[in-house]
This record gives sequence, structure tokens and C-alpha cells, in this order.
Amino acid sequence: MKAAIYLLSHEELNLWSDVDCILAVKEFSRRGTLTWDEAVSLAAAARSKGCRTAFEWDALMEEPRFRDLTSKLKDFPKVFDAIRVRDAGAIWWAREYLSCDIHLLLEAGHHNQLAIESWKQRLGDRLKRVALSPELPLSVIRNWRIELGVPLEVMALGPLLLFHSPRPLLSSLASAGAGVEWIAEGASEESPHKGFPLQENAHGTLMFHPKDLCVLERWTEMEAAGVDFARIDHRLSQVATLVANFIKAPGDETREALKQAWNREWMRGYWDVNKSDVLFSKLKNPHLGHDERLCAEVLEGKRESWLAVRVRGAGLHRDSVVNVINPKGEVRSLRLSWLKDDAFNAVESLGQGQVGFIPWSSGAPSRSKLHSV
Repeated sequence: MKAAIYLLSHEELNLWSDVDCILAVKEFSRRGTLTWDEAVSLAAAARSKGCRTAFEWDALMEEPRFRDLTSKLKDFPKVFDAIRVRDAGAIWWAREYLSCDIHLLLEAGHHNQLAIESWKQRLGDRLKRVALSPELPLSVIRNWRIELGVPLEVMALGPLLLFHSPRPLLSSLASAGAGVEWIAEGASEESPHKGFPLQENAHGTLMFHPKDLCVLERWTEMEAAGVDFARIDHRLSQVATLVANFIKAPGDETREALKQAWNREWMRGYWDVNKSDVLFSKLKNPHLGHDERLCAEVLEGKRESWLAVRVRGAGLHRDSVVNVINPKGEVRSLRLSWLKDDAFNAVESLGQGQVGFIPWSSGAPSRSKLHSV
């Protein structure tokens, strides 16, 4: 199994040997930091050391920009052994106008074997590698490597991208000069999750998982499963030397040294099982469903004071009795001794669609249901 790394500078070249060097140019890569000339120079130097080089083109582009930049790529430098492409139009253009190897970046989709086989049929011998989704468990990767017959790449360590929009979602909140890159941190309004790194640049807005994905402790298993390339993205951490040490001697000691110097926490992701399956049981929770007796849903509460609710069904009336059913299925009876509207004014009833307040009840978190008795 070979390692694939992002080459950032000539100073790092002495660290790498027998690795794949990825060159990410600002114009073509969503998180690229290199200029065109820097990438060409670095690629030439890397090839002179015996490393393989790949030009990364993973940015989404509207038609005018696509036409402008592809005209630049028609004189594709020979110092790049391959081009890494994600967008379907970019893949097709690379097949028609370039002669280098093609690496498909299928990490944002293609969760079934048939989808990858369709690309294999279209690209033929030009297809030299497929980068797989980090959500695929090891058992699936092992089977695909045998049946597809295409070299596979997985991310072994790096930021886990959750969301990408071509729109500038951060700078729109404040005035900023053109070309300014924004870095921020996001939080969910629907859950307690927070600390999502946000980045905005010329390619739009990116949101990452609060923890970086790491499966370095499974290095031997990855090799045994047939993984051909393990990608390490160290661009946000100044740890190139420690990454190189691990690649040369993968083990507990070099991995722990790398972990201690990494500036973010790690997570194992979905390597053993796609944990998103766990959510389906929660989505199908019968206690969160709707029926003809549903009259309101709890939005939030203040202990010993009130519950904020959104009214459903026939509505709520003062002095009536309801059953409060929380997501665990626990039931409590509650008498509505008072009702207040969204301005906290006392009212006799709340109609469908209204938001209001009722007396507090223990064990009634958000998403609890109020049912008529």
C-alpha cells in the first residue's frame, strides 16, 4: 500500500520518497494553496526524486469559468502523471482532451458498485484509481477491490468534509473585500453539536466535521483488504515530518507522536460499520409519530417554569388535561392550569400553528408530544 500526500513546498520534498504527491492549485482545487507555477515546479522536483504526481481538480465550476480554465489545461504539463477529478463534466473533459491517467474522486457519492463500474466502462484503461467515500466500511472495500479490479484510495487521516456550497455563506454576513478568505466555526440549531470548522474561499463555503477522520491504527488491515493508496491530508497541521515518519514506519509509536502534534481531535469514522444506520431507528421512533390525538409538540423548556410548544391538531385549552409523551415513551399527565401566547400574554386557548407556553412538566424534552386525553 502506498501513501498519497499533499505537497506544499520545496522544503518538504526531502521528507518524501516513494509516495504520491498531490498538487492542489487555488484555481482548480477547493482547498488549494498553490499557484500554477508553484505546482508545476514542485511536480517537476517531485518526479526527479521518483515520486508520482497528480494534479487535483475537485472544484465545481460554472460554465464561463469552466471554459476559461480548461483552455489553460489544454497545455497540461508533462510533469503531472495524473489528474484527479470529481465533477462529471471535468471527468469527461479530461478523457477527451488529456492523455494522462485519470483518478476519480468519488468520495461524495457512488455508494454502490454499479456506479463505479459505469465509470470504469466509460474511461477504460485511462482510469487508474478511484478515491472512495469515507462512509464505506472495510468489508465493502475488501469486496469491491476484488470485483472492480481498479486501484482504490481511501482517506487515512484528514478533515472530513460534510458540506460544500458554491455560495459565499460567510462573507454575506458582513462586508469584506474581494478575495478575502473566511474562517469561522459553526453550531447546529437542531442539536447540541458544535465546533464545525467553516471555510469560505473563491470556490464557495466548506463545512467540516469537528473531528478529523483517522484510521491509521488500521494500516495493516487496510493493506490486507487490498487498499492501494492511503491519503493523508496534513495541510492544516504543521506536522509533515511526523507524517513522513509514520509512512516510513507505521506503528503505535510514530502514530502516537503524530496524534500528539495534530491540532485537532481524531475520530474513527465508519471503518467498521456505517453508523448512520443507527439513526433510522430514531427516525422510526413510534413515540415521535403523529396521530389523531396529537395536539402539540414541545420545542424547549425552562425548568420549574414553562414549556414552549407548537400547537397541532385541534389546539389547546386552559384547564384541560393532556398526556405528555417524551421520545423514550414515558407518559405524564399534565393539567394546563394556564396558557400564554408567544408574547407571554395569558390566553384561554391556542390554535393550530401557534407557538405558546404551558406549565412546566418534568421529563418533557424537546420533541415530546402532547396528546389529548
